Amino acid sequence: MFKAYGKYKKVRNAAWQTLIDNEVAALPVDVVKIVNDNCITLLKNSDAKELREGESGVSIYDGSEWFIVYDDTLPLERKRFTVAHELGHIFLGHPLIAGFHRRANATTLPPTEKEANSFAIRLLSPACILWGLALHSSADIAAACELPDDMAKERAARMTELYKRGKFLTSPLEKRVFEQFKEYIEQNKKPPK
Repeated sequence: MFKAYGKYKKVRNAAWQTLIDNEVAALPVDVVKIVNDNCITLLKNSDAKELREGESGVSIYDGSEWFIVYDDTLPLERKRFTVAHELGHIFLGHPLIAGFHRRANATTLPPTEKEANSFAIRLLSPACILWGLALHSSADIAAACELPDDMAKERAARMTELYKRGKFLTSPLEKRVFEQFKEYIEQNKKPPK
């Protein structure tokens, strides 16, 4: 996914820190609460009319305030992912172009878009929580995290690798996230097969 492990760690740690800072303790992650708690204005595109053809969301900074505009015609899971993706641009400090985090029309996904996608998937479906809940299948991950099917499949594939390695709770940040979700995990863990 990333050419450099350092970029991966930056994104992963930013997602964990966001969960910690916003006191998220249950799935599905409430992205609207994170937006509101960080004084970001969330706008439906049907009201803002800001998105270009093919865009599902954009983050905008007007010099004093952040805005996230999302395509409100999308299914709930895609809207949630879009908002989390835009939060990734903001929290990762991606450079703005004329006040926008907007993808240029390109055939390949720019590194900042890959990072924002990675942030979103890690924010909405933290690996240590999926592990704590004993979730493996994309269907279970999609249901618990309210993820779009394609993102749930990507997360399930990554979790298969992580389960093989069995290296959970090795980072102090990851341990804090896990501790924050402990009560939720205890109440929702899947029984062993």
